[in-house]
Amino acid sequence: MGRRLGAFLVFSGTLAVLSSSVNADFNCSQAPDSAFQAGAPGVQGGFSPANPPRFAPSAQGCMNIACICPYMGGRMANGCILPNGQPYLMSYRKEYRMMSDNERVRWHNAIMQLKRSGEYDRLSVMHRQVGSASGAHSGPGFLVWHREYMKRMEIALRMIDPGISMPYWDSVLESYLPDPRDSIMFGPLFMGMTDASGQLVSGPFAGFRTLEGRPNIIRRMATEGKMFTEQNINNLMAQNDLVSVMAFTAPQTGCPFRPYFGALEYTHASIHLWMGGDMKPPSTSANDPIFFLHHTFVDFIWEMWRQNHQNRFARENQYPPDIGACANSQHFSYAQMRPWDKINRDGLSNAYTDNLYHYAPRPTCNRNNANCGSQYLFCDTRGNPHCVAKVKPGGLCRGFEGLDACYMGQCVAGWCREGQQFQKPSQTTAVANVQQPQAQPQQQPARPAATPQSVRLFLCVCVSRCLFFQNCYNEDPCCNQWSRQNECRTNTVYMNRYCRKSCGLCQSNDNNRGCHDRHVSCAYWRGQQFCTRRRQWMAENCQASCGWCNMNEAQLCASVARQSRRVRRNAQFWLAEQHEDDGMVDDFMLDYGR
Repeated sequence: MGRRLGAFLVFSGTLAVLSSSVNADFNCSQAPDSAFQAGAPGVQGGFSPANPPRFAPSAQGCMNIACICPYMGGRMANGCILPNGQPYLMSYRKEYRMMSDNERVRWHNAIMQLKRSGEYDRLSVMHRQVGSASGAHSGPGFLVWHREYMKRMEIALRMIDPGISMPYWDSVLESYLPDPRDSIMFGPLFMGMTDASGQLVSGPFAGFRTLEGRPNIIRRMATEGKMFTEQNINNLMAQNDLVSVMAFTAPQTGCPFRPYFGALEYTHASIHLWMGGDMKPPSTSANDPIFFLHHTFVDFIWEMWRQNHQNRFARENQYPPDIGACANSQHFSYAQMRPWDKINRDGLSNAYTDNLYHYAPRPTCNRNNANCGSQYLFCDTRGNPHCVAKVKPGGLCRGFEGLDACYMGQCVAGWCREGQQFQKPSQTTAVANVQQPQAQPQQQPARPAATPQSVRLFLCVCVSRCLFFQNCYNEDPCCNQWSRQNECRTNTVYMNRYCRKSCGLCQSNDNNRGCHDRHVSCAYWRGQQFCTRRRQWMAENCQASCGWCNMNEAQLCASVARQSRRVRRNAQFWLAEQHEDDGMVDDFMLDYGR
């Protein structure tokens, strides 16, 4: 069997057993997924339509602004214009400390709103479900899976406040400190402080209940692991071999590739270990919002490597070889990127950084401009000038005496003393025999920055429509007819999967009758030729946009049912003719094979 046919059958989710004859019998009762055992009810003419291809539209699945815009209640007019009259732009991902106070507080507020809505936990569950035995960890799929995951979290946050972007945490800035736990990063203005038991008790995310039911996020920092270092990044950037970046990090005996321990998945894991607590195991790491900042930086490092070592074509087409001894099959290039309707190599697309987001440069300074651009960072001008995270009040600053190393204070005898204004001395003197001061003052959270009027207006318009957008749809235009024929009770496997709205399994806000569009994105999908490519779903939910208002429900049901059978039959013949060819699976087959 050719690799093209095999790839389609295994990774599109179509479970089948084929011999060399395409017409070999297949016993549906042996299918491992009950949904594949289901057959559609009959329609006029005595036949059943094909099972609809999988399609679960959401803003988080979008790959360009034109797709996102309808979910935001916007309109496309030389770009996306939101209900408040502001444009919806690509996100600009800055280092966390480089955000303005207003941007940072708004980002915190969006995270908290997402948590209250339950969407934060839903996204966290996604990561927990791929914590082991998946294509998200321990192999080449690590980077592409987390790129898609970060994109989805960012879109969810921008549905709340479209003016924010996902920040990244450049933990190299902490690596220079004598004790990174004393970084401004772990104070109330940013990621918060923990008590003696490791519970997060201050900062914007104190009181975040975890998926496991604990009242607070847990961090047990600095017992193992370490921060990213500049050398880690330089070592990675020096690699020319793709397999050193999208690495086989859990190879078995017989894998021809030796592990490169400077690979991004390895070095990134050290930060998870350093954070400890919830961040340590993949099953709980997304409980902590710092997870998303850390992985956004991982994505940035990967993108820097891509830009330095690959042209546009290579960035979208080069993927490590599929070798079972090197990684489990869920890491293979055509494997499904579980749980989404994508394959792993989709995560190589240039569309992420062409259409959705781009990165602000990492903080830098030099001798001529010893300013890192943030009150929360300082420039260490000794040797090669570089930016460093400031130390919070009461924290250890040993070795940085004479530098502006302390937030709202000065480094005295190795400790940051609050309230003493930094003054650059004429000569730096090393201090020995450091004694810890009696009291360690705690910085107070900043007063929340005011939300701009335009954003408040958007939130009033969008919060119910955008954040809580309901995904309750039938997937076939025959569903209403079948429900009236009691198929919801007699054919539950099929109807529960494809006719959820008609069977009352979900709640829809659309109670309109007659020919109309049920989904806000119908016009966009019409432009993507979905009226043909996803005919069953579009006939049910986008009848007006597809121009099918001249047919009543029964006529539309019968017409689309006949067409679905014709398309599926043609697809099977196409596979039989092409199965000896080696190459990428055509988009058409991905649409109709599922």
